[in-house]
Amino acid sequence: MQRALSTSPHVRPQRSRCARLLGLVFGLLTVLQFITTQPAVAQFRDTFESPQATWQLAAADAGVRLIGQERTFRQSRSGSGSEYLRLSVGTGTYVHLAYQLERVPVIAEFEPSLWIKSDRPNLQVLIRVVLPRTTDRGTGKPLTTLLPGDTYTDVGAWQQLSVKEVLRRLDGPELIRLRREFGPEVDVRGAQVDLLVLNAYSSPGNLQLWIDDVEIKGFVPQDKVGVNVSRPTIDNTPFGGTNEGPANLETPGAEIQGSHLLAKGRPFLPRIIQHQGEPLAWLQSLGFNAVKFNASPSPALLKEAQRLGMWIVAPPPFADETAPPPEAFKPVLAWSLGTRLVDRDVPYTRDLAQEIRSIDPQRQRPLLVGADCELSEYSRLASLLLIDKRTAATSFEQNDLRAWLSDREQLARPGTPFWGTVYSQPAAALQQQLTLLGRNSTLPDDCDLEQLRLTMYLNLSAGMRGLIFPSETPLSIDTIPTSMRTDALRMLNFELRLMEPWISGGQLTEELSAPEAGVYAAVWQTERSRLLLVTQRAAAQQYVATPAPRNQFTLVVAGVPAASQAYQITTAGLRKLRSAMATGGLRVTVDEASTSSAVVITHDPLVIHYLNRTLSEIKQDATRLRHDLAVRRQTQIVDIDQRLNIAGHTLKEAPTWLREAEGNLAQSQRVMSTGDFSAAHAYIVKAEQQQARIRRGHWEQSVAAFHAPAASPCIAQFTTLPLHWELAERLRGATWGANAQAGGDFESLDQMTKAGWKNYNRLPDGVKSEVALSLVNPHGGRSALRLAAAAREPKQLPPPFERPVVWITSSPVPVREKQIARITGWCYVPQVVHGSHDGLMIFDSIGGPDLADRIRLTRGWRQFTYYRAVPESGELVVSFALTGLGEAWVDDVHVNLLDPDPIRETAAR
Repeated sequence: MQRALSTSPHVRPQRSRCARLLGLVFGLLTVLQFITTQPAVAQFRDTFESPQATWQLAAADAGVRLIGQERTFRQSRSGSGSEYLRLSVGTGTYVHLAYQLERVPVIAEFEPSLWIKSDRPNLQVLIRVVLPRTTDRGTGKPLTTLLPGDTYTDVGAWQQLSVKEVLRRLDGPELIRLRREFGPEVDVRGAQVDLLVLNAYSSPGNLQLWIDDVEIKGFVPQDKVGVNVSRPTIDNTPFGGTNEGPANLETPGAEIQGSHLLAKGRPFLPRIIQHQGEPLAWLQSLGFNAVKFNASPSPALLKEAQRLGMWIVAPPPFADETAPPPEAFKPVLAWSLGTRLVDRDVPYTRDLAQEIRSIDPQRQRPLLVGADCELSEYSRLASLLLIDKRTAATSFEQNDLRAWLSDREQLARPGTPFWGTVYSQPAAALQQQLTLLGRNSTLPDDCDLEQLRLTMYLNLSAGMRGLIFPSETPLSIDTIPTSMRTDALRMLNFELRLMEPWISGGQLTEELSAPEAGVYAAVWQTERSRLLLVTQRAAAQQYVATPAPRNQFTLVVAGVPAASQAYQITTAGLRKLRSAMATGGLRVTVDEASTSSAVVITHDPLVIHYLNRTLSEIKQDATRLRHDLAVRRQTQIVDIDQRLNIAGHTLKEAPTWLREAEGNLAQSQRVMSTGDFSAAHAYIVKAEQQQARIRRGHWEQSVAAFHAPAASPCIAQFTTLPLHWELAERLRGATWGANAQAGGDFESLDQMTKAGWKNYNRLPDGVKSEVALSLVNPHGGRSALRLAAAAREPKQLPPPFERPVVWITSSPVPVREKQIARITGWCYVPQVVHGSHDGLMIFDSIGGPDLADRIRLTRGWRQFTYYRAVPESGELVVSFALTGLGEAWVDDVHVNLLDPDPIRETAAR
């Protein structure tokens, strides 16, 4: 077994990021001349944030096939990435996966570990120890031995495995065993470790495995022995020198003052795109002023960013002697300490933040943390918080986004600046379902400018000081859907340029509501002006945006000087609005309103001068771009409308609305050629409103057949509606299998427990819960499942909840690849759940929370139905999560499976 592993192919080493290694990057160039007789004890950590896979199948005595391997950013123990492997294993005893290390000397503190998650138990971590003083007579190379460590037992959850007391074991029982087998000449002095090994054998069958957070305590690279690479201090000042800090470094480029982000001493609104390999200059041409990297950028990218004047948000750099000098990191706006972090990540993040603050020469440089919970703690560790909330094509009501974001601010340290996210692509789970249900047909993403604008406005209305635009695929791909997404993002950046003085340097003061229902305005205020971000909200806008519910509305703004004027800001120019002083303040009438509108109120001519100067730079490009985008959207809508008509699902008003939209676009083109960009913009907006009526009309007709839009992934977007009707036709008259969900009738607690139903209960302080079979008003049979949570002290309601209060999972249902699962049941939520905007969440292990159904309130019992395509054989589990205070009943849960169509042989001709 040792020899099979020793002849395995080499795996390219991947060095990890961590705080102490960050110190090496900044300090190495100034300390290499310090030679000591004792090696330093360093730290090694790989958090699997880069896209390259590093584990390799090295040796096995069982038949094994690697079905799939990737760096995935859908599951992780910490940060955002992990390495995923799927194996098909036969009968045997070991399947060794190897992670290559440079030869690391074994010292007393040496202790390697990693985190894994798997659907099989009994996986074991090992290390391969190389004995350079002993030759293996069979190979002529240094003798190697495998030293075992912990065994995996917590199936389905992350568990840390480590190899402890390596030096003591080598000098003791392992040395005795080796000398018994290879003779008395075995010498363990100078032992080194070159491989971290995971025995992935559990039992015959398929196995799924996620690996994250490889860490080595007592890590001393072989080429560092004899060189002091720890961070030296002279008079408690890092890097040596004087107390004034490192020489030849300029003043920090970015810092936080209060709740404001300053870049080079000026308030700054970051417009950040997630990097997917595009040229930085091209991203800058789209209006982005910063780029977010999943891994530390290369010296070439740092140099290019500095040349262009672009900012970078990235994890701390890799430890490497070839790392660039400290001044190369001037373009770094903020160090990213991780995303989607949870409570278990707090200790590591705390250590990392402390080390970076003590080591980074630019000590005021902000630290950014993206956290899903424990915001109070994380806001004390980092200077910026990233709030990551996807709404598009989910059941989370777009109407609730501003309130949800404001709740997150309540949970954090007062004054903490926040960044928000604006997604322009659907979730990976939705994309997977559409691919499977569409039988691998190509479906365009539905990137709607108005929907993106509304998401952006709601983020800014909640006080977000910066925006990150996540991206799963490069914006430089030459396809029509990608070009539409690229141009939509460019349009958003035009608007953000106009808003920057208020968002970066002002204060969010209040939210106004208009007399007309559904119209709200968030007010950003500076010393001499106010910016109103006005949104018109309607139900289910996160699926397909509605046309503007109202073309005209009024707002009353208090505390405005009498000489103030109101203007509507568009990317084609300023439109002076009707305004007059009235009881309560300045009464402003907004006409020609979109779903999202910006209004400035000021008496300062410098404000108008700034806006007009900026508009002179962008209005021509912005108007032409918006026109071109609307023309391409028109072509797409005509195609979808024709396909729906052929399928027999016509929208009566569509031909009229299409003609009107076409006419408005033609008029826009005509007046644009004369240089009248304001008039051209008005015609474009009219065309967009007609297009929105068609899109929304078709969507409402399609969704009417379901209890909720979450029922089918195919109705989450306008562009997938033809697929929805194709699927409905395929399923019409299909023969579904019998109910496969054990215990879903909720008649016997004993039967549920034996079948595998589970209750997860992590109650916040001051909350009590109850999970029981209730005999009160069941939907069917004698009882139903009741979930309830309440405050222990009714007069002291807890703050908004960061995670579900009560969580129930069903017994697993075996499923096979390419089957379609139909999940049905009944629920009853008698009152709105308090402390959460998610209500009762119902989701499954295939679609995950991104495809969850959120049920806030029902009138009596309400049926739910969800269709899921099975991507791979395994088990299907349904989750019921009560996310706040209240109660909910669930009953008669069924899972029915539909087998794929048989493969019919073609008759020989």
